Formats: sequence, structure tokens, C-alpha cells
Amino acid sequence: MNQPVGMWGRAVRRLVSSQTELENDELARASQESGCATIDQCGARQLVTLQGRIGLVTLAPHSARDWLEAKLQDGTGEVTLLWMGRRVIPGIDAGRMMQVTGRLARRGRERVLYNPRYTLLD
Repeated sequence: MNQPVGMWGRAVRRLVSSQTELENDELARASQESGCATIDQCGARQLVTLQGRIGLVTLAPHSARDWLEAKLQDGTGEVTLLWMGRRVIPGIDAGRMMQVTGRLARRGRERVLYNPRYTLLD
């Protein structure tokens, strides 16, 4: 994504961009400043450390497997976090900032981290 140059370029960008675009830019910048990779840079089977905000948490129904699923967004993309054998993890809530580390896999078209190590931020 091309970033505007100079004070006037940034001011114009803030005027013409949607709130979502501005939030995505902020998330991507925070991820890069923390030294983490961005989701759009990562390929399958890479060991990655990502930082972002949880957008959605899904609990499997009681009749299904015990899996906790969360979507992590960093402003450049989204990755699904799957903790197998877990129904609840305290602190894993929508809107929470976190850093995760794991080996990136593919499940169809989506990027997935199975049982990632994590650090809750905020």
C-alpha cells in the first residue's frame, strides 16, 4: 500500500479514508513496529510471529470437537487461530490485542495457526 508522503499527504489521506482503512493502517504499523511479520507477507509452513486484534471468537458446539477458534487481524490480512482440545481460554476475547507464534498452515484458502503460543497485549 502506498503511503502518502509528508504532512499534507497524511492529512489528505485521513480526510478521504474510511475509519476501517485508518484502523487497518494503524494495526499494520503497530505490527511492523513490534518487529512482527505482517500476515500478507507470510507463506504456508513458515514459523511466524504475528501481532493483531482478535476480530471474532467461535466456540465449537458441545456435540462437535473441543476447539476454540479466533480470527486475528493485523490490518494486512487475517489468520485463524485454532486451539484444539480447548473450549475456553481466559483473555481470548473479541477486540483483544495479542501476539502469536506458530507454524502457518493452509485450510482451503484461509491461513491457520494450530495451537499457537500467545501473549495478551492491552
